[in-house]
Amino acid sequence: MHMKEFCNGIKLGEAASGIVMDYHMQESEYAELKRQFQQERHAFFQLVTGAAGYRQKLLYLFVRFAMDAYEEYQVRGISDDVYFNTFSDIRIWSEVCCRDFGEYGIEEYNWLQEHVRLRLFRLGRMQFQPIAMEGDVKAGDVIVENKQLVLNVHIPEGGALSPQEVAHSFSLARAFFRGITPVFICQSWLLYPGLDHIMKSDSNILQFQRLFHIYEVDEAAKEAEQRIFNRVAADPSEYGEDTSLQHAAKAYLLAGGKLGRGSGIYVPID
Repeated sequence: MHMKEFCNGIKLGEAASGIVMDYHMQESEYAELKRQFQQERHAFFQLVTGAAGYRQKLLYLFVRFAMDAYEEYQVRGISDDVYFNTFSDIRIWSEVCCRDFGEYGIEEYNWLQEHVRLRLFRLGRMQFQPIAMEGDVKAGDVIVENKQLVLNVHIPEGGALSPQEVAHSFSLARAFFRGITPVFICQSWLLYPGLDHIMKSDSNILQFQRLFHIYEVDEAAKEAEQRIFNRVAADPSEYGEDTSLQHAAKAYLLAGGKLGRGSGIYVPID
């Protein structure tokens, strides 16, 4: 896997690709940083983020880590489509970094470590991560036991969350993780019950939400505001209203409403 091929494969933009292609690092330094990442991850992140220009350095390093993971993808017989789709998160988070900090790089380094450690895969529209359930959970008729292996669902930014795309993604996950009972859990602002106050009943998000049995709600979470407004403000009156969703969400918050996070379980019916 060559760097240019990888950047093209994840559709990394010209500016971000230029940072990666032009970055100079001795192979001995890279080997040592990779060793630290694999064996002393906390110390690795402390070391890298403690220096100027760390976001660009992390972009370069995660591209290299992802390229190194390609061989293991091939050994496991995982397609190039899944490989590039999974690591397209590097492009997404480099664009978020540019939006939030005015420079292409990586700030969400804790999240991206799951990808390069082959603990998370993007299959269609959504990402899936095998995890052991923490504690017994009952939601509706569904019971999930402590330490039971389940598939954690994440929804990356970009693209419609249409019922067709969602169904296709779940189908791909069931085939990809054949050895895991198809029990899906999700912790997201998309599952917050209060969204029905700001969205139409036939919206893609609410249709996605209805698949899940909600078992926990966090009223204090600010994830919804971060995703809707791209920031969190102490005073909702400071939020912009560039989209219909922002307009509805701002009005709802100003009226005393909450936009938290929900946790839910989905078990497909065969």
